[in-house]
Amino acid sequence: MRKNILTALFTLSFFTILDRVLGFLFKIWLSRELGATNLGVYQVALSFFFVLLTATTSGIPLIVSKSTALYRAKNDQKSEGAITSASLIVGVTLALIICALVLIFFIPIKATFTDGQSAIVLLFLLPALIFSAIYSGFRGNLWGRQKYFAVSIVEIIEQIARIIACFLLFLVGVNKLHATAISLSIGCFVSMACVFFCFIRAKGKLCSPKGYILPLIKSSTPITLSRAGSNVTSSLIAIVVPFLLLSSGFSETKALALYGSSVGMALPLLYIPITIVGSLAFVMIPALSESVAKNDYSRVNSQITSATGFSIILSALFVPIFFVLGEQIGLFVYDDLSSGLFLSRSAWLLVPLAVENITSSLMNSLDLEKQSFINYAIGAVLTFVVMFAFYGAFDISVLSFAMGLGWSVSTLLHIRSIKKRTNMSVKPLLFTLLKSVALLFPTVFITKSIFSLCVSLPTFFSLAIPSVVAVLFFSALALVFNLVDIDFFFPSSQRKSFSKKNQKRQAKRLLIK
Repeated sequence: MRKNILTALFTLSFFTILDRVLGFLFKIWLSRELGATNLGVYQVALSFFFVLLTATTSGIPLIVSKSTALYRAKNDQKSEGAITSASLIVGVTLALIICALVLIFFIPIKATFTDGQSAIVLLFLLPALIFSAIYSGFRGNLWGRQKYFAVSIVEIIEQIARIIACFLLFLVGVNKLHATAISLSIGCFVSMACVFFCFIRAKGKLCSPKGYILPLIKSSTPITLSRAGSNVTSSLIAIVVPFLLLSSGFSETKALALYGSSVGMALPLLYIPITIVGSLAFVMIPALSESVAKNDYSRVNSQITSATGFSIILSALFVPIFFVLGEQIGLFVYDDLSSGLFLSRSAWLLVPLAVENITSSLMNSLDLEKQSFINYAIGAVLTFVVMFAFYGAFDISVLSFAMGLGWSVSTLLHIRSIKKRTNMSVKPLLFTLLKSVALLFPTVFITKSIFSLCVSLPTFFSLAIPSVVAVLFFSALALVFNLVDIDFFFPSSQRKSFSKKNQKRQAKRLLIK
């Protein structure tokens, strides 16, 4: 079993990284082709689309996968086929209803956007809702069967299909904004067809969904509402930020360009460390759940402290790089100075973003999903309150501050809820945070010094060398001040066999690797 879990983790991690690399490279090319203004238009439409997509598919794959695994353990093929059929019916029905509502209320929806182009782009994204609804049902079944390789391959194929479709549509002269949206729908269609093929090849069957539709809706709704929170926030930001920029005297073109360069270009770079934090959450959730089931709260608190502390250190590791080199990274990656300025000024966001991400996952492991959603909602409301407090004097720096404050408040509420649930001590986390912040100052100084020496080198090397030095220097300081606690990475049987001296040696070796 342990070997299977490790194999699945390696497979998922490898293909997730590959998928994100392809998506990131595609985003760089797309940003150069569209420009900051058009990218801002597309980002507004995409944010709204993701809200619709969450409402259509978010909770269904998880419930189908869990149910499929349960029914297969009981050798109940009829129920397995029924829950899959129910997911298809529920998902497609929701998608069709949402598409119809968008078309019926298109004029009011169009009026909510700062510009009319975003609403037109949204229309080209609507077919992807239907394709994704079908995809999510079959994907949930394959996930429950532990067909991780098949699901991962399909996601890579979707990304490749979208890139090829977008390139060809650009080549034949289709409007670039429309082509970008159409390519997404084409990619979703290809993934739908591929996952259906995998379902048939795995000898999957569909059965009458009678008696399974309402339970599926009841089970998936809380998950959907919880996951919809971040997408709703992103969608509102896509509307509010250009509006507030317009109220502050920026032209419509400049407002969309600033939004595109900050949210569309810079933020994806800030999310890079979150990929590692997400992998950590994926690894630790089963172990944490097992400890909770055994009422081993000493181990639970140790795991929570280790994972959260690791997330703080990992996010702090990237802060000096983005703070010092942000402007040059924006120019090198996107050929856009505004994105680089936002990246540099928002480097500090990495810490609250990473810790909010890991603590929200911990909340789910402790059966605190509803409280997690409430905490996130409080932080999101605070973000918008701060933004509107600067009405008439709003700029992108205010957006950075408001988002960071919202994530920080949500994180503190998460930690408070976890402490209440497990009686965990927060002192180790506070010490880790303070030490990490203290280490940032010398690391920033070293990074600036090395960059000044490398500034005459080709751009890639002038960025790569200071970045490597920053990572090594911060890591060395973390070792010297004994910041890293990797208790979670050792099973209890192995932990007992190690002396304290050996544990410290293992910790140092792992960090060096």
